[in-house]
Amino acid sequence: MSVEPIFVGLDLAWSSRHNTAGAVARWDAATGRARLTAWREELGSNDEIVEWVRSVAPRPGPAFVAIDAPLVVPNVSGARQGDRLISRTFRAYQAGTHPANRTNLGRYGQPPGDIRGETLTARFVTEAGFEHDPYVEPEATRRQIYECYPHPAMVVLFNLTTTLKYKRKLKSLGNDRYEAYETLQGHLANLARADPGLDVPPEVLSRDTRKLRGKALKHYEDLLDALMCAYIALYYWRWGQERVHVFGDLATGYIVAPVTPELKAAALVPFEV
Repeated sequence: MSVEPIFVGLDLAWSSRHNTAGAVARWDAATGRARLTAWREELGSNDEIVEWVRSVAPRPGPAFVAIDAPLVVPNVSGARQGDRLISRTFRAYQAGTHPANRTNLGRYGQPPGDIRGETLTARFVTEAGFEHDPYVEPEATRRQIYECYPHPAMVVLFNLTTTLKYKRKLKSLGNDRYEAYETLQGHLANLARADPGLDVPPEVLSRDTRKLRGKALKHYEDLLDALMCAYIALYYWRWGQERVHVFGDLATGYIVAPVTPELKAAALVPFEV
């Protein structure tokens, strides 16, 4: 009897001093859809994260972990090719990414200079039986881990004209941050009617963010991002590279994101020399 795949999303903080959140979706072959079965709003150390992933996605079953954090950072300065590609492709939607390099990320490392995403990826490979491979085939039965980015995914999957401004650092834009949260909650609830479908318990999406403050609100923000990462993993497993593109490559750094045919064509246009 086949084992149904598990999809894990991690909103990984660059430093273990900051909060990480995780979400887990499990495929149900009988219904042809997935459901959110576990989540953690507060994860701290690398040890805690590795143990949690091992517990929710035990070997040897198929599992796919999508992480919102740089996992391959060979460049000392500047931006990775994947960062440049995704920022150019999604610039009109305000869904570009911050440039990742060893100088910037290394400031958050423990010890200094450590790139947390690289360190954790190596541990997932050796301690949890995953392969670091951003190329996923439809309905694969492997154990794969890769980097993703929720904001371009939201643009494509929710048909947005611009990103939702629910992040704390964006409140200076004068937007209603709480209205953006409510919009995001609605889109995540509507994933139940998407292809593939994902059922999310009301206790995750019915929270009144206007009543949350400080750490509680930040941790909820992290959880929603982790939930989005888990859905990216599910969506990629369902559609493969037909609807998902790898911006960059495994050698120089990459980001995985859903795309429309038009966005994929734009992503394939080479940079001018």
